[in-house]
Formats: sequence, structure tokens, C-alpha cells
Amino acid sequence: MAYFSGKLAFITGGSSGIGLATANLLAKQGCRLVLFARGQDSLDKACRTIEAGINKAFQRVQSISMDVANDHDVQQKIRTAVEKFGIPDLLINSAGVSSAGCFENLSYDQFDQCMKINAYGTRSTVSAILPYMKQKGSGHIVNISSMAGLIGMFGYSSYCTTKYALVGFTECLRGELKRYNIKVTLVCPPEVKTPFVEKEAASLPREARVVKSFAGLLTPEGAARAIVRGVKSGKYLVVPGIMAKSLYFWHRVSNGFLTRMPSDLIVKLVAWRSGK
Repeated sequence: MAYFSGKLAFITGGSSGIGLATANLLAKQGCRLVLFARGQDSLDKACRTIEAGINKAFQRVQSISMDVANDHDVQQKIRTAVEKFGIPDLLINSAGVSSAGCFENLSYDQFDQCMKINAYGTRSTVSAILPYMKQKGSGHIVNISSMAGLIGMFGYSSYCTTKYALVGFTECLRGELKRYNIKVTLVCPPEVKTPFVEKEAASLPREARVVKSFAGLLTPEGAARAIVRGVKSGKYLVVPGIMAKSLYFWHRVSNGFLTRMPSDLIVKLVAWRSGK
């Protein structure tokens, strides 16, 4: 508890999924929180849930409605949050959307929206908070990408594009921000049981459903525990889950052969069974 006690964390996407689970865990370890998401109602509910399990004598859970896809809104809301609550010790970029479907079936607008939220949204929050962390002389930024940012997946062309972008962006930040005493952590979880899983089911190709199972399924709480451990240890890359770690290991040592080959076989098998 001592590591996070009294520290201030800003969490985007903090009203649900990984963001909310991480906020809950940090609160239990003494962290003060400011949650960001688009819907104020869901933020209010999240704050009430977290507050039920904390020591209100010295902890506060605040929230601000913010659209990460709107850079102007992000710059304004982050500035407001800093003025009201102080410069955060920790920024966790958890806001994101899932997008499933073969490339040929995705419109430009669908692709663009996924990019704006997942990639540009993270870029905007980092851009907004960076001057303050530099001023403070310390900080820690956590960007949540995905296993789909390390290994390309059938049926996730737009989602993988955004998550691969986050991997490259975070790698660059790691080197650039070290001189300012700002730590950077990249988190690449496998599929996490969030509301996104149910929403994407209608557009998820059958091939993708089988392929993604190789990396395993985590609960938001499991992902949150891995994130918190990674922050405590100052780790750069966090890949939660034994199956995901194993898959990434074999992908790297085989230069992708041991992940692409079974994926291609599955796609062929599904096509054969469906008579395509």
C-alpha cells in the first residue's frame, strides 16, 4: 500500500472495464483518483462504487466527463483537472473501443473512429499532461495497447492498426521522456471480459473467435493486478496472462511462424466447414 498511498492518478476510460478495475485496485492501495470518460452518469456510478471501499478521511475519487477523440476537449479537461486536483503522479490511458470485422467490410468512418479514440486519444492525453509532469520533474504514463498490437489478428484490421500504433508511440515515449524522470509502461493484455466483448460479437468473424482464444481470456481485475504490479516495479512491457505471455514468446522466437501458421490453418478449416 505504501507505494501508492497519497499519490494522484488520472485514468481515462475509468468508468468501466480495465480502467474501472484498475481504479478500484489503486484506491484500495491508498491512491487518490480522477476518472475520465464520456458519460457522466457512468462516471458517477463508478465513483460511488470505488468510494464504498476507501478511507474517505484522506482519499478522494473525482470525475470529469471527457471525449478523448476530441483533442480540444482533452486539452481543456486535463488543464481543469490539474488546476482543481493537482499534477498527477500517474496517468493511465485506458479509454478505447474495439472494432471487429474484415477490412473489406469496414468503412472509412469506422476505421477513422477507431483510430481517433484508441490512437489519437492516447496521444492527446499524453500531450496534455506532459508539460505538467515535466514541470513536476516526475511522473508515470501507462498506455494500454493489446496483444493485437504485438501480433496481427484475422478480422481486426482497424483495431490492430490502432494498437500497433500505440506500441510504436509508447516505445518512442519511453526513450524521449526518460530524461525528464517520467516513466512509461506499455500494457498488452489478451482479450479481457469487458462490455466490448459482447458488443463486437455481431461483427466478429468466426475465424477470429477461434484464433483469439489462443491468447486466453482475462477478467478486468486480473488485468488491473498486472498493471499495478508493472507500475510498482517500473516495468516497461506488461503482458498479462500465462497464455498471452507464452504466445508472445513463441511469436518472437519463431519470427511469427508459430503464430501465423496455426492462424492460417484455422482460417482454412473454418472456410472449409462453412463451404466457402
